[in-house]
Amino acid sequence: MTDRLRRALPALAFLALCYLPLLLTAPGQVVADTKSYLYLDPGRLLSRAGSMWDPHVGLGTVTHQNIGFLWPMGPYYWVMEQAGFPDWAAQRLWLGSIMVAAGFGVRYLLGTFSWRGPSVAVAMVAYACTPYLLTISVRISAILLPYAALPWMIALTARAIRTRSWRHPAVLALIIASVGTSNATAIILAGGGPVLWVCWELAGREVPRQLLVKAVARIALLSGATNAWWIVGLSVQATNGIDVLRYTESVQT
Repeated sequence: MTDRLRRALPALAFLALCYLPLLLTAPGQVVADTKSYLYLDPGRLLSRAGSMWDPHVGLGTVTHQNIGFLWPMGPYYWVMEQAGFPDWAAQRLWLGSIMVAAGFGVRYLLGTFSWRGPSVAVAMVAYACTPYLLTISVRISAILLPYAALPWMIALTARAIRTRSWRHPAVLALIIASVGTSNATAIILAGGGPVLWVCWELAGREVPRQLLVKAVARIALLSGATNAWWIVGLSVQATNGIDVLRYTESVQT
C-alpha cells in the first residue's frame, strides 16, 4: 500500500460512512423532504422561483421562500433528473453530501487551529452524524445547509483575520450564498459562530483592532453584495406575502 493511499483511507472511510448507509436504507422510497416539486418537476420549480408573484396558485399570490431554490437545491435536483438518477437516489446523495460537507468543514476548522491525529477523524464523524441530522433530514434538509457550513464559516473568518487577504472573505461570501438562500433564520443562527470568533479575537487582542475591523469590513462587503439577491427576495416575500410563519412556526405550534 502506497503512502498516498494510506493517507487517503480515513477520508475514503468517512465518505463510505456518509453515503452507503443512506443508499442502503429503503431503496426506491422517496421521503417528503422540503418541496415535492423538487422531485416531481424541478425544471418548473426553477422557472417560477425567480418571480415574487406566482399566478398559478388561486388568483395569484406572493411566493414563500421559493427564490431560495434557484441555488443550490433546485439546480442539484434538475441536474440529477437530467442525468437520469432516480429521485430516491438523488435524495440520499443530497443528504450524504451535506454530511460530507459538514465533516470536512470540521477538518478544515481544526486544521486552522493546527490539530492533527485521530481526534480530527473522531470530530468529523461526531459532527457529521449528530442526532440533530435525524430530526431534520427527512422533512426539510435545506435547513441543514447552514449547519454544514458552520465550521467552514468560522474557519474562514479566522483565516480572513489572520491572513489579511480578500480570498477567504470571498470564499465565505460564496458559501453563505449557497447555504442561506432557503431559510434566513438558519443562516442567522449559524452566523453566530463567526461573530463569536470575532468577539474572541477582539477580547484576546492578539490581532490589532484596526486589522480586525478591516477583515470584518471585507467580509461584510463581499457577503452583502453576493447575497443581496436572495435577501431582497425574502424581504419582499415576508412583507407582501401570506404570514405563513404565524401559522407554522408559532410558539404553540
